[in-house]
Amino acid sequence: MPLPDLRVHDNQTAAVVTADGLSIRSDVLFTNDKGEEKESVQKRTKKILQKLRPALQRIVQPGESVLYAMRARSPLSPLEQLTAAWWTSLLAACAIVVTNKRILFFPVKRDGSWRESVQAVYWGDVNEIKQTGLLVHNVYFKFKNGTKATYANVLRGSAKKLSSIASVMIPNASGEQTAASGLVHLCPACCGPLTEGRYFCPSCGLIFKNEKTMILRSILLPGGGYFYTGHPLVAIMPAAVEALLVVDIVSILFSGLRSPKAGQDLFARLLVLVIFWGLETAVTILHSRRYVREFIPEKREAARSPHIAR
Repeated sequence: MPLPDLRVHDNQTAAVVTADGLSIRSDVLFTNDKGEEKESVQKRTKKILQKLRPALQRIVQPGESVLYAMRARSPLSPLEQLTAAWWTSLLAACAIVVTNKRILFFPVKRDGSWRESVQAVYWGDVNEIKQTGLLVHNVYFKFKNGTKATYANVLRGSAKKLSSIASVMIPNASGEQTAASGLVHLCPACCGPLTEGRYFCPSCGLIFKNEKTMILRSILLPGGGYFYTGHPLVAIMPAAVEALLVVDIVSILFSGLRSPKAGQDLFARLLVLVIFWGLETAVTILHSRRYVREFIPEKREAARSPHIAR
């Protein structure tokens, strides 16, 4: 495992200091990819860490020092990008925190505060990190288990900095591959590993919101999926559209009952509205699913799961 004082830049001596209860590497955290101290870098990284302090104080392990912090956008599937409005990219915002042991990925709110979800990967499980993109700068990750991920909308300087850190950390972590060999979701309460598709923590019993409930609410309630995942502002527009469609459908049904002769025309109009409603609901489920799969706590306090009590 790379040591906390492993030298990253040839022109900087390793400096491990404590700030706000966190061990940080000031020689790496506040410098650019060439190891040059920059006030802009220091201001930006301090702001990110300030917002994530509650998360980091809980998640950072003994002997783990923070090397760098940057903002990015979590990976979106082609279908998510095709159906995404500006708010979807905004809600996919995340912060990437690099330590001597791991890379941590925190979904964040618009103001940079933590959404109580985190993924982590040990350096020994990272196969490659490189900068991609011309106009929009991205960071491409390849993990030992064969999975890949591209985080977008990264500052060019941040992408170069992460690449320079990776060029030192990956060789020094060689041979330290874990059983996961890639990204793992961690419980925000106890930091234990979570299993995809199982919406409770096997270690502390914290319950998370689940896909089945999200789908039911998306179908039965206008904007229900977004409300369930904790995005009420985003839900307003889809909810208004779905509510209007439902009102139109009900109106057409009553019109058909009053005038049976117009049944064929009404059926065509009803079919169009049902298709639009179905598409709107499908998009809501598609977008809400990615938030549920980030493991959103259902209850703020860890509770014993029935799966554990047995």
